[in-house]
Order: sequence, then structure tokens, then C-alpha cells
Amino acid sequence: MHDLIGTKLMSPPPSHQSIARRTFHLDLVNSSMSGILEVGFGTFAILIAIRFLDASDTIKAILASGVSAGLLLVPYMQRLAAWTALSTSSFCALLMLISSACLFFAAQLKDPWALAISLFLAQVCFSQLPGFMIQVYSRNYGSNERGKKLAWNFILSAAIGMVLSYVGGTYLDTQSADPGWIFRAMALVSLGSAVALFLIPSQPITKGNRNPGLLDSLKLLKEDRLFASMLLAWMVMGLGIIMTLPLRVEYLSGSGGLDLSNEQIALVTVVIFSVARIISSRLWGELFDRIRFLFFRISLNLILIAATLVYFHADGLLGVSLGAMLAGVGVGGSKIAWSLWVTKLAPEGMEARYMGAHVALTGLRGALAPFLGYWMLSMMGYQGVAWLSVALVTLSTLLFLRLFTHQRAKENGL
Repeated sequence: MHDLIGTKLMSPPPSHQSIARRTFHLDLVNSSMSGILEVGFGTFAILIAIRFLDASDTIKAILASGVSAGLLLVPYMQRLAAWTALSTSSFCALLMLISSACLFFAAQLKDPWALAISLFLAQVCFSQLPGFMIQVYSRNYGSNERGKKLAWNFILSAAIGMVLSYVGGTYLDTQSADPGWIFRAMALVSLGSAVALFLIPSQPITKGNRNPGLLDSLKLLKEDRLFASMLLAWMVMGLGIIMTLPLRVEYLSGSGGLDLSNEQIALVTVVIFSVARIISSRLWGELFDRIRFLFFRISLNLILIAATLVYFHADGLLGVSLGAMLAGVGVGGSKIAWSLWVTKLAPEGMEARYMGAHVALTGLRGALAPFLGYWMLSMMGYQGVAWLSVALVTLSTLLFLRLFTHQRAKENGL
């Protein structure tokens, strides 16, 4: 395997255009696989826990926090990657092989805790990809094309996930449904992702290009006050949005909610959501490359506020569908913003360190937010949590707005 990797790295270097084209095509394959896994982890894992396993709120929160918790491990995974001397994309492929094994194992399990642990580990591996791939994008794509290229990734990801999720929701409504087949399918998808990632051209992670850990990230926040202010606004916004994510499925399927069928839940949370995300992603990708980031982020916040209020105050399929559509439009831009915004602020060659701080704090808030959401649900109900979410996102918007006139923010296109 090392000989094969070495051959890939030691071949005469192709042109930048050739590398960008090869990266783009292979990453489209990887993105299509990732779209299925996002739906599997974000919708079906929670739905199966509610409908088939009668899982506790703690288990559901664990399932909802796996991806975010994994982000906290990105710096340590990058140290491991540097030690192995594997290329960035090859190490990502290895992680997806491990994720595939965990999903195959989960398909055989009936105990809620064992299933939760296995799926949690699979999500941890899957969640490493953005922190690693930002380095591939910064090397293989030009600064004026990253938004457009990643937009196509997200469009394909949403489209593939949308189609297969509807099939999965319909299957789970049948009397003979075995939820294990959902996880077996995800395992095969994870395997396909590993193959595509291995073929993407990339360089090994060096010691000077690794993401910092959470404590190291705090030092960077002290060094760069504008970056610290941006991350504070991201933290507040992230808590407000992420705390509602598992509750969106809970509201449609659990007690006190709308009690929709599995097919209807897939239709709302994935199909309608994904159609809106697909239609808007191309526009968001163009806008990211053309307008100031703060205006971009504030616009997304306002859309997400409307989506949250509409969704959790709806009393039927039409209302939650409208809320899901607004959320899809907001997430279509938010995925691009999250993946690329540090490239507008970080000094050249420092992208990994800045992304590391961003990823670490994303992981921290994402790991805590689902537990906070279920805790607040028990005291405030769905509408109360929705208003709390709106208050946090509004506060975040004000924090972003304060930075609009910052001289360095204007110079960097923030």
C-alpha cells in the first residue's frame, strides 16, 4: 500500500488545472456518498432509535452529537496522519474504511446502547473529512473557484441523499422492515467514499500544517482578536441551530409532535429540505466568491430564524414542509460558509491552523447542543426551544453586524 501511495506522490507533477479537474470529479463521487451518510446519521439513526428501539433521550442525544464530537478529535487525528506519512486524502480513505466497519457492526445490533456506541464511532470517523479536506481544497483549487466547486459538491450530495432517503423512509414503513439494512447500505456507501478519497491527489500533512487542538486554538484567539470575535458569533449561532436538529425529527415522530409516517418524515426532513438546498447552493456558491462574507452570513442567519419559527409552530405537513424548505435554503449557503470562510481571513499558509480552531469550537458546541436541546424540550416544549434558538441566532447576527466596519474585515472581504 505504501508503494502505491509513494508512486502516486512521486509521479511527475501534473498541471494545476489537471489537479483541480481530477480533484473536482473524484470529490463529486465522495460528496454523493457523503450526502447519503449525512441523511443516514442525521435522520434515520434518530428515527430508528425513536420508532424501533424506544431509545432514551440520552441515547438520541449521543446519536445526534457524534459528528460534532468527532470534530474535537480532528487535531489529534491530524497528528496521527502526520505520523503515518500518508497523503491527506489517503488517510481520509482509511477513516472511511473504519466507518464502514462500524456501520456493518451496527447493522447486527439490537441493544440501543451498543448501537449508539457503534454509530457514534462511525460518525467520529466521518466527521474528520472537512478538517482534512480544507487543506486539499486550498492546495488544489484557486481562491476564485473554491465556492463554485464546493457548491456542486453540496448540490450532488443533497440530490443523492434526497432520492435514497425517500426510498429508505418508504421501506421503514413496511411491516417487514429491518432497520439493519439501512446501516448495511450506509456501510457500502462509506466504502465507496473511501475509494474516491484514496484517488484524490494530495500531499501528506506536515507538522507545521496540522490543526491545533482546543487549547492551542485558544492561543490563536488571543493572537487574532478579529478571528476570536468571528468565532464567538459562530459559537452562539451554532448553539441555537444545532440544538434544534434532532428535535426536528422528534417533532415529526415523537410524543407531543405531529406523529407523521416514516415516509412523510423522510419527505419533509430530506426531500423537501434537499430540493431547496440544491436549488439555492449554486447561487450561494457564486455569492460567496463575490460579496462580503459578513453580509453572506447575516443573510443566512435571517433565513434560518424564519425556518425555525415556521417549522416548530406548524400543525401539519404543509407547515413543516415550508419550514424545511426555508431551512434547506439556509443550509445550502451555510455549508459553503462553514467550509471556506477561514480562507478569507487566515494568512497564506495558516489556513489549517485557523480551520483547526474553527473546527474545534464547532465540535465543542455541536457535542453539547443536542443534550441542551433535549433538556430544554423537557422544560419549554417545542415552541419554547424554537424561540430560544431564534434568540441565540439573533444575538449572533448582532455580533456579526458589529464587525462590518472593522478595517481588516473590509480589506479581507469579510
